[in-house]
Amino acid sequence: MTKIKLLNRDALLGTIFVFMFMGLLQASNVQIEILNVFEQVFENFQLTDIYYSKLRDNSKEHFEKDIVLVNIGTLDRKGIAKQIARLAAEKPKVMGIDATFFGPRPKDPAGDFMLAQALRMMGKSFVMATSPDKWNPETSKFDTLLTSYAPFMATTDHAHVFTGVLTDEDFTTWRDFPVYVDFKNGEKEYALAVKIAEKFNPEKTAKFLKRGNQVEPIYFKGNYDKFIKLDVNDLNDPDRDFSFVKDKIILMGYMGDGYTDKHWDDDKFFTPLNSNLVGRGYPDMFGVVVHANIISMILNETYIDMMSDWVSYFLAFIVCYFNAVIFMWIVENHKLAVWYNAITKSIQLVEALIILSMTMLLFGSFSYHANFTLLFFVILLSGDLIEIFSEILLRLFRGIRNRWKK
Repeated sequence: MTKIKLLNRDALLGTIFVFMFMGLLQASNVQIEILNVFEQVFENFQLTDIYYSKLRDNSKEHFEKDIVLVNIGTLDRKGIAKQIARLAAEKPKVMGIDATFFGPRPKDPAGDFMLAQALRMMGKSFVMATSPDKWNPETSKFDTLLTSYAPFMATTDHAHVFTGVLTDEDFTTWRDFPVYVDFKNGEKEYALAVKIAEKFNPEKTAKFLKRGNQVEPIYFKGNYDKFIKLDVNDLNDPDRDFSFVKDKIILMGYMGDGYTDKHWDDDKFFTPLNSNLVGRGYPDMFGVVVHANIISMILNETYIDMMSDWVSYFLAFIVCYFNAVIFMWIVENHKLAVWYNAITKSIQLVEALIILSMTMLLFGSFSYHANFTLLFFVILLSGDLIEIFSEILLRLFRGIRNRWKK
């Protein structure tokens, strides 16, 4: 029986083959069903999704008492103005809205006037949503910033609600957000959640910003059940007491016609909390609730540290290489080769369980996102791909080389 060679040129070539296959698979537009399924899983799935949706005891996530979610539903500007005026009268510390109001409404000037007046009640303590526009790939900056109608912006502050994804076609699961976006004129626009958190607790927000990350992963406390929430009908009740919003954060936005409706919506997203990891039927969280989770993360300092991409690629390559060394050694030993599938699948299973356990442990206990997703898929594919490389490609290469020598 031959000895295992740790420094093995063939194993290195086999490792390169595995990564080339995965790279071509991800970049390929070939419409083969099984390949399409793998590509979708590879793009949309992260191991930490398992922690959020299957392992975490969500009942232990404390209720967020400082953030009040307000559903604006399909109200017009007049209706939203009434909501703002009624809540502003109770002296919340900060208010913000995940909605933009581009231009005037010529058919409803009264609505524009009422909204402008309601916003004046909060002044700079009200944060309006903005949207970066005209991305320039050459400078990696935006050209312009789309803002609401000038009278609404005159007395308020503003911040962006950009998800970080340039096109809807590229959007899969909302896991992180741009802390700020850059513009060609050198200015920065901070995220709505960051701006609101800063007005509520400058010290906690300063600590968050010292991390120096332009993009931050989101720690998801939970859906709207973890926050105080008010629906459209609640604010239409003249006898309802809203004194509890004093000194709190009020975050307004669209949350559908009801809190439990299940449907596709322009402002509803897939998140790691989705109960279906693959083949999801419905998006699970409204955008305004995602912003609330970000604010809660900043205020409670539950932010997540991310493994660098180069570390993720390095670990995946090293493990794939050692798998190639072992698997090719099995192929070359006739007594073991007949048991190739049984041996390699057992090794892969043990490795996958170790990686999964480490991911859950680091994320759940230390809020460290060890990005082992690539490593996980390398482990799952390495057995079959190394066998293909050894039994077909390597033998073919050796045969051609021997013919050239003759």
